[in-house]
Amino acid sequence: MLWRVSRPLRSRSKPDGFILPCQPALADRPPSGPGWLHEIKFDGYRVIARKDGDRVRLWARTTSDYSKAFTRMRDAVAALPVESAVLDGEATLCARHARQRRKV
Repeated sequence: MLWRVSRPLRSRSKPDGFILPCQPALADRPPSGPGWLHEIKFDGYRVIARKDGDRVRLWARTTSDYSKAFTRMRDAVAALPVESAVLDGEATLCARHARQRRKV
């Protein structure tokens, strides 16, 4: 999969500081070369984490606020030794006996 920028959101206004996440796109084969890094794809919730000073916000790609839902993730981002950061990733549950479930 190659990465592309999400479509602009039309149904609701973007929260202050929100950044659209990248989304994968299908490709016939993965890109190769020293400039590429590949990872295993886990199914979960796409999350943008933004740290500005002591404030940390977590958003879904739909602009839903996940800051209160993923408190451990929020606290881990808050503990990063940087003044500001934007992280784009997937929130997943990894446990020995857990089955992946997804809200529809």
